[in-house]
Amino acid sequence: MKKVLMVEDEFMVAKRLKRFIENAFDEQKIELHICTNLDDAYDYLADHPIDVLFLDLNLQGKDGFELLKHTLCESFHTIIVSANSDRAIDAFDIGVLDFVAKPFTQERIKKAINRLQQQHNGASKYLTYKYLGKIELLPIEDILYIKADGHYSVIVTKAQQNRGTKQILHDKNLDKLLALLSPDFIRIHRSYVLPISNIKALLSEEGSKYNVQLHTGEQLPIGRTRLSSLRTKLLFN
Repeated sequence: MKKVLMVEDEFMVAKRLKRFIENAFDEQKIELHICTNLDDAYDYLADHPIDVLFLDLNLQGKDGFELLKHTLCESFHTIIVSANSDRAIDAFDIGVLDFVAKPFTQERIKKAINRLQQQHNGASKYLTYKYLGKIELLPIEDILYIKADGHYSVIVTKAQQNRGTKQILHDKNLDKLLALLSPDFIRIHRSYVLPISNIKALLSEEGSKYNVQLHTGEQLPIGRTRLSSLRTKLLFN
């Protein structure tokens, strides 16, 4: 189910756009939430992972771009829906998926949704994160495992040519990151998430403790309550 957030302060415009979005997704189920101001949008994004954001740029006198400046490390696509077509170049410069000018049509919204579907069907998938004030892209396939670090997470990458593994601090916790990742990622412990394809073996220790051994040789602990489901997934993977 696609999770959609619309940020639009005009009731009739939001109602029309909602209908067009639902029509464009056809029979695919979506969960669509509407915020009428930036503060509500900040709060919603803090607790709810989404797949796509439909964003107006003029929100009760505030600039919609401000929302993107604070959420660029989020792993979702953004479609701008605005009468300020002169800002389209700025929008594409910061990486939005599409810019739909108002007044919009059903056909134009459908075109934007088709572009979104093509992106989701593509082979390249990334997580984004902030580093030294810049937005960086991390290929999902480069992730070795992710470990909890308080309200944050540390992403440990696979070793690359001429260097070892790299650790990246991400501002999302494990629950939120897991919601963004493919079903190949599983939680083996309250503090660890990893792709099941990175597991080489299950190892038992004294005291009924178990670890997973990665292809790198590194070992990570398995939570007792997660052992049974992990065995099942490894059996049928």
